Amino acid sequence: MVILYGLRGIGKSTILYQAYDRLAKGSFEGSIKKPVPKENMLYLSLDQVMLQPEYSEGKSPLYEAVKNFCSEIHNTTIEDLNEKLFILVDEAQFDKKWAVASKTIFDSSKNIFLVITGSSALALNIDTDTARRAIKEPLFPLNFMEYQLMSNNIFPPRGTAESLKRLILQNDISMIPILNKTIAKIKEDIAAKRKSLSGSLEDYLTMGGFPYGLITSKEIAYRRILDMITRIVSQDVPTINNYEMDVIPQIMRVIGAVALKPSGELPQTKLSENLNIPLAKLNSILDTLQKTHLIFSVKPHPSPLDRRGVNKAFKFYFMSPTLLSALLYLNGKTTITNDIKSLLWENAVGSTLHKLCFTTGTLYNLFYDARYETNVDFILENPLADQNVPIEVGLNKDTAQIKNAIEMYKARYGVIVSDVQEISYTDRIITMPFWFFLYL
Repeated sequence: MVILYGLRGIGKSTILYQAYDRLAKGSFEGSIKKPVPKENMLYLSLDQVMLQPEYSEGKSPLYEAVKNFCSEIHNTTIEDLNEKLFILVDEAQFDKKWAVASKTIFDSSKNIFLVITGSSALALNIDTDTARRAIKEPLFPLNFMEYQLMSNNIFPPRGTAESLKRLILQNDISMIPILNKTIAKIKEDIAAKRKSLSGSLEDYLTMGGFPYGLITSKEIAYRRILDMITRIVSQDVPTINNYEMDVIPQIMRVIGAVALKPSGELPQTKLSENLNIPLAKLNSILDTLQKTHLIFSVKPHPSPLDRRGVNKAFKFYFMSPTLLSALLYLNGKTTITNDIKSLLWENAVGSTLHKLCFTTGTLYNLFYDARYETNVDFILENPLADQNVPIEVGLNKDTAQIKNAIEMYKARYGVIVSDVQEISYTDRIITMPFWFFLYL
């Protein structure tokens, strides 16, 4: 059993359609070499199944659909099934009993392979028993590598992301010559297609976090993003927290406040006063929005050498810079000024690091530097190795802040992400192009 969950609009349903198509054609890499008969595959979109009257009696529509499929198509029960079936389930969060149903199906037959997708709320309803039986994979918005592949058909050399991880996470500077060759090759490929790297980067930041941004205008893409946010608030939030209907406008105002804040932490007490929302309710809303994967928080680094960060507010970022760009645009900020560019850059690096914390297979925590004078933007911590990696983001960055952070946090090295042409390493500082960092 595989469970895929993540923000709405990132392509989970498309993945299921592609899986169904490849199974039918026998074009899956690995052990599935022959076409799977269509009678051995079932695609279920539970938001549609829930509309059927026979599934409105408190039963699990997932379990009932699989039971009926086995009975009517294969003349057997789930328990007695002796053929291999592939059950592809979309929008599973609409079935409140999906976790129990999937566990029951899994335990009843070794001949049923389940792939279950749904919104980020899905992950909150996975009980311990289901979690032990499933492979859970969070899905994220597109990174710049994926965007380039889909929009310009530009493929980086195999292993590029892994080489980048070795450099950023392990300070493996032997990767630098290899990665600089990759940078040169990507630039050549972009030029050969008569594309602009800077133009592609701006398109990615403003529209490219979601697949539909590749095929629609900015205005249409942003309307779809606003619709997605509205559905998150109206459909996903109630499955996480039982708010009254009058809280929905407050949630939308909180989302707007996160988008319109300048760079830096978001003081919840001040925000509570400005929005006239009780502090406890505001904190509950922010926590719920994080569970939807619309936003994520970055805590101040708990350095024992600098206690000023202990009572500092959290920073909040959107899961993709495209979300921030859309909300700024819809609030009248239609020109990419240097200030907005800086916000998009910081959000892009923050969301990339947040994703790394989930996908490296190693425990990482993401913090921000709570010092006022010489602070850097992010600190990536590996608590098992007792290692901190200070990371600074911005245009024309010098080395003063990162050097200070290296000493302050006893780091082996630091990273500057800036508008440079290639990767360099000097005085324990890795400096790299912003656009290439987004290939992680």
